Amino acid sequence: MTKPERPTVRVFVEEDLAEGQALVLAEGPSHYLRNVMRKAEGSVIGLFNGQSPEFAAKLVKVAKKGVQVELGSVVVPFEPEPSLTLMFSPIKRNPMETLIVKATELGVTRFQPLIMEHTQSERMKVDRLKTIAIEAAEQCERLTVPTFAEPQPLRDVVAEFQGSIGAAFETSDFEPVQAVLARVECLEGLMVGPEGGFSAAEIDWLKQQPGVVGLGLGPRILKAETAGMVLVGIYQALKGDWDKRPDFRGPEKPEGKFSFA
Repeated sequence: MTKPERPTVRVFVEEDLAEGQALVLAEGPSHYLRNVMRKAEGSVIGLFNGQSPEFAAKLVKVAKKGVQVELGSVVVPFEPEPSLTLMFSPIKRNPMETLIVKATELGVTRFQPLIMEHTQSERMKVDRLKTIAIEAAEQCERLTVPTFAEPQPLRDVVAEFQGSIGAAFETSDFEPVQAVLARVECLEGLMVGPEGGFSAAEIDWLKQQPGVVGLGLGPRILKAETAGMVLVGIYQALKGDWDKRPDFRGPEKPEGKFSFA
């Protein structure tokens, strides 16, 4: 079974969407369609806002002031994703951007930066990371875009978090991740340490928290961004939404075949 035919270009917008709606896109999406993708009037794209279905949208006017679209029929119904927060310490720009892209593709719904003893920099260009997450969501065909929380101290985040947390440690006294996940129903948060790893004091403190379980990620020391991607992938495979069958894109539908008023 293949999924409904979808436009090959998808754009995230913040406006409410409804069939038959006329909409002038904001500067960012307009620039992308006009100057990057070089879409002409009459082209059909997909529009989604993270809270409702994806709609086919026809470009009715491509101008410097903005791209005007007309919304057609629903191409993919909306389905909320399971809540999954990735807790990580800010790292260098390129590895952090890679982590955001891959975690978005893997289904993370919220990013929570942590300030820890070995955190090397608390500076984050959150707007840039949000843009990267949006682009990743557009490309991987998910209907939602992850949110970003403000960086907070480790202990504050754990104390305030609603749900269970799986923390990945590189020390030898934690069970393998697959053994731990076999015993828990689900986790709402996944945590990885900074480039220097968790401090001994942080590990001792986390061991005492009732909502935290330790997860071992094998015999090798992983980079922070690698640990984050691996942990999310393992969790999604064993406890997340990877039990859903993939429905790969079929042949591209001719642009005129989408339903418009």
